[in-house]
Amino acid sequence: MKLSEILRERGYIYQHSSPVEEITDGQARTLYLGIDPTADSMHVGHLQAMLVLRRFLEGGHKVIVLLGGGTGMIGDPSGKSEERVLLDEETLARNAEGVRKQAQKLFQSDNFQIQNNLDWLGKLKVIDFLRDIGKHFSVNAMMARDSVKDRLENRDQGISYTEFSYMLLQSYDFLHLFEAEGCDLQIGASDQWGNMVSGVDLIRRKTGKTAYALSFPLLVNKATGKKFGKSEGGAVWLDPKKTSAFDFYQFWFNTDDSDVEEYLLKMTMLPKADIDEVMAEQKENPASRTAQKNLAFEVTALVHGEEEAEKVAKASEDLFSGASSENAPTVKVESTISLVDALVASNLATSKREARQFIADGAVQLNSTKETDEGRVLNAEDFKEGKALLKRGKRNIVALTL
Repeated sequence: MKLSEILRERGYIYQHSSPVEEITDGQARTLYLGIDPTADSMHVGHLQAMLVLRRFLEGGHKVIVLLGGGTGMIGDPSGKSEERVLLDEETLARNAEGVRKQAQKLFQSDNFQIQNNLDWLGKLKVIDFLRDIGKHFSVNAMMARDSVKDRLENRDQGISYTEFSYMLLQSYDFLHLFEAEGCDLQIGASDQWGNMVSGVDLIRRKTGKTAYALSFPLLVNKATGKKFGKSEGGAVWLDPKKTSAFDFYQFWFNTDDSDVEEYLLKMTMLPKADIDEVMAEQKENPASRTAQKNLAFEVTALVHGEEEAEKVAKASEDLFSGASSENAPTVKVESTISLVDALVASNLATSKREARQFIADGAVQLNSTKETDEGRVLNAEDFKEGKALLKRGKRNIVALTL
């Protein structure tokens, strides 16, 4: 299949500055994707972008992962409103290495570049920048961008000049990579479209040549309407030190039926024919959660390796069948801990108040028995072979050990 056909089949194409076939199926291009380097690990919100890059790599194109060491200090207007923390060089280097290792694993290749836009943005002189770059931008057009317009309409939040300038800096990144690396394609999520096409326009104005932009849909949880990538405990990280492989597996296993086919297409490398078979089986027997099991295994294998995916998949099966498992997530507690404290200690509740509410709602089970007494205290008899299974809701479970 041509790359354009693969991207369409997976649902990766949303906006494009020229016909998709011209962008993807002709000459080999150099393309880039920008990533905010504020952590030493990517999270699940980055996965779609990284797998799009992998498709381009496998299609014979050259890939640059651009860390926003400079732009990350300012912040995109479409992002959070608080000031960004200035990162020192040591932190940036550590974060870059974390991203590089994860990208290498996801791409199954080290044939890509990682660059940091602080390397050139940090050398800019303000007068030269305003004269040579700023003159090509219309304030009227900038204010019409959705990301800026939304902030202007919010009187409480507003937008600073610093954030307003973000579009110029991202466009300059594209121009710099175009001139230094022959990079003529930028990809990103649909919320970056305005910044991306501004870069295309800047390159045309400065060089008279054509560059391209292609966006993929911004993933949104259909059940909550929230941006994809967040769980009850915050971001779900690719680094097992930040999010355990078991919790990572459970995040995907808990996917709603309405989202699972889209995630199989966009977050795994499974062939479309295999996904169709999985969804047919799911339709015949929804209770089997075949699609969720396949999704959880495939994404966990991509991020943590097949061996680890097999371990946590078995641990999940064992726990939900009531069996013990050495691979299960465990929390060491005292045998006389209260049920409320056990829920908090195991991160099944974020506070004692929330734990009591879960118990009152009948959402808590201990060793497969529903517990409704907020004053319940565990005892030695609750620990069979030194282990007790604590469950909240249908699919959140932890083994308590002594």
